[in-house]
Amino acid sequence: MNNLYLLLDFGVILFPFLLSFDKKVHYIGDWGATFGALVLIGIPFLIHDYYFTEMEIWGFNPAYLTGHYIFNLPIEEVLFFVVVPYACTFVYACSKAYFTRLNFAKFNKVFYLGILLYAVVIFAVGFGAWYSTMVSIGAFILGLALWFQQKDYPYVPIAIVLSLIPFFIMNSILTGSFTPTPIVWYDNMQNVGFRWGTIPAEDILYSFLLVAGNILVFRFLVERKKAALKALSET
Repeated sequence: MNNLYLLLDFGVILFPFLLSFDKKVHYIGDWGATFGALVLIGIPFLIHDYYFTEMEIWGFNPAYLTGHYIFNLPIEEVLFFVVVPYACTFVYACSKAYFTRLNFAKFNKVFYLGILLYAVVIFAVGFGAWYSTMVSIGAFILGLALWFQQKDYPYVPIAIVLSLIPFFIMNSILTGSFTPTPIVWYDNMQNVGFRWGTIPAEDILYSFLLVAGNILVFRFLVERKKAALKALSET
């Protein structure tokens, strides 16, 4: 099925896009911030993806691809960094709109502590492996930064956890849970070799970096827009 990855991309963005017109969330009004975030975060992730693909730390099975590439990356992989961030910032916007009466202080502390400990374990077990080492360092730094700013970002952890649900589903399919061979393969010499089902353990930290990065930039751009509109209205 040479368009399976493309169908997965479409499936990830379909419902968030259709629900973007919800009046309470009004996500459509923040599309500028959404696309600003996915560009600013997507570019370094795509550069990283390019080099890891060149190094054969991971790769893509042409049997599930349409055959269109940008450099060495399938067009489906490039679209992944559009549809996943879109869906995740949508989840964040919904969390802010619908969970206003809930206090996530204790949950957030447990979440960040879990991320930090998980990153330490991955680093210790996989030290020297490219994927394990780089993703664990990045996740630890970002997790530690957010630990000290929990009060400023109360809805980030719950949005990340909710985003992990579709991420796990998509990643399970990509890594071969339901296909004879995986759509995305990994060199197990460059990771710890442990998998959650078919998902490499490092992908948890990778998703944390991708999702949290997009949410933080999205939030910054939304707040900057609000501040600019407020300043304009006061002049």
